[in-house]
Amino acid sequence: MAVVGYNIAFKLKVGQNYLTLAGRTQDDLTISARTKERLTKDDAGATQVSVSGQDVTFRATGLVDLSSATAITRDQLIGYALQAGSSAVLKFSYAVDNDTQSLTGDCVITNLSESSNASDDATLTVDFRVVGEAEVVEEEEQEE
Repeated sequence: MAVVGYNIAFKLKVGQNYLTLAGRTQDDLTISARTKERLTKDDAGATQVSVSGQDVTFRATGLVDLSSATAITRDQLIGYALQAGSSAVLKFSYAVDNDTQSLTGDCVITNLSESSNASDDATLTVDFRVVGEAEVVEEEEQEE
């Protein structure tokens, strides 16, 4: 099955609903294994590798439409990026439309950048890092 880019959505939970960045134009997902290598005399020169977990990061880029009532706004994202402590942790869902499963868990905003010119809406790029474990679960009803 081919996955078309606009079918993929990284969403944050706001209240009871999962919302996306307004006018989102690109999402990126990176999963990197955390590994530890060891070599002992008993290994006869072969390195042993163990995986202790994964580092999961997301990037969402979009044009913010300030009139959208069903998406995360620029002001909300800036507010989330300025949070500290436990209030900086956000619930997320990463899913493909018409798929039965999604990747879910908790994340924090690690970077937010905004760029604009005089005639266009601002483009926001937001980087997220998963805290704790991400898990694949059956898709729940979500709103965009």
